[in-house]
Amino acid sequence: MDFALNEEQQMLHEAAQRFLADTHPCSRARRALPWQDPSQRSLWRDMANMGWTSLLVPEEHGGCDLGVLEASIIAELSGHYLLNLPWASSAVLLAMLHQAAGTQAPAELHQALQAIVQGERAVHCITQQETSWDYAAQCSDFLHVQGLYDDAGPLQLAFVAASALTPLPALDTTLSLGAAPSLPTQWHQIDISPEQRQRIRATYRLMQASELVGVAQAALSMSSAYAKERAQFGKLIGSYQAIKHQLANVWMATDNARLAAMYAAAALDSDLPDQPLACAVAEFSAIEAALQASRTAVQVHGAIGFTWEHDAHLYLKRAQHLATRLGGASAALSRIEAIGVPQPA
Repeated sequence: MDFALNEEQQMLHEAAQRFLADTHPCSRARRALPWQDPSQRSLWRDMANMGWTSLLVPEEHGGCDLGVLEASIIAELSGHYLLNLPWASSAVLLAMLHQAAGTQAPAELHQALQAIVQGERAVHCITQQETSWDYAAQCSDFLHVQGLYDDAGPLQLAFVAASALTPLPALDTTLSLGAAPSLPTQWHQIDISPEQRQRIRATYRLMQASELVGVAQAALSMSSAYAKERAQFGKLIGSYQAIKHQLANVWMATDNARLAAMYAAAALDSDLPDQPLACAVAEFSAIEAALQASRTAVQVHGAIGFTWEHDAHLYLKRAQHLATRLGGASAALSRIEAIGVPQPA
């Protein structure tokens, strides 16, 4: 399999990288702007105008009708620049739910999709019973999805206003957190097969894994740049084995995680039989790489890396937050063992 991006994918990557570098640097991520801020809404509209919110939406609904691999490119860069808007929920999960529902999609869901495509709404999806919800003040509203992880039960959807949440302190200060409100009283039920549910949740989780790859790459780039300019005992610290070996290990972990995520995306796009294993490997590799890279970044920067003013802790906290939302490395490793290791008769 060719793991190189084609020309169109390279153009997408370069354009997205330039845009986020200019509009969403760490200094902006630190501010954790709310959805009501005009500059945050303007950023979301710009993302929509570039087609990011409609990558997986069919052309008949005004979308780009691209694949999971293209979506993973945007996901990785959103992690790299600590984007604090619910792109993966709006552009991937909600879009796939709408497509799977087909003609039975409720009008509320269709209206939400159209508003997302046009850059008017940024919807965050809640897929499990969580006591705290991400993007509490950084989305227009929420879509509560019940049954995505329960193939035997019905799949139900309900929209929840962002104003229903009570703010909570967050580990990752670039993201706003809110206490989960009371369950909605009105639900829309749609019939989606277990196979469709598996693909939807695998794709959504892969977006979070790709974000972790972006976090790892950003932490590695930051550490490498610092090691090339910081001198100690008359030599650049990057020349010492204690530093260069750590950075080499992080580079290998990050590269492995990116390749695993790319293969998982290709497996989903091509409907390959090994996609469950590929997605589990991608999650495990991304979690390990992001945690290793962000912890190493703090260490390489020395005393300054432990300060609030430096950006290293932002990547560490985002890595920990995303890893927790995915269930952690141990859960991913258990899934790999369950799928890939033959069980005794």
